[in-house]
Amino acid sequence: MIYFFIIFGAAFGLIAVPLGFFIGLQVSPILANILLFPFITASWLLDVPLGEMSGLLRICLTVLSSIIWAGLFGFAGSLLKKKPS
Repeated sequence: MIYFFIIFGAAFGLIAVPLGFFIGLQVSPILANILLFPFITASWLLDVPLGEMSGLLRICLTVLSSIIWAGLFGFAGSLLKKKPS
């Protein structure tokens, strides 16, 4: 069951990046900050604005985002896992 959460989290991590940029521009900057937190953190650590990131850095951060979201979803799945009685 946890593998389902990890796979879903990895897929969400790939979708969260373009969705976060769209939502940030059109709907809600707060939700975009949540979806793009790997990008925003890397931007802050590397001192590179989001608009000036190279293509390779964006691809690497998209993969990193997928890994981070998979880990978070896997952690949430392990918390929701039923304990044997």
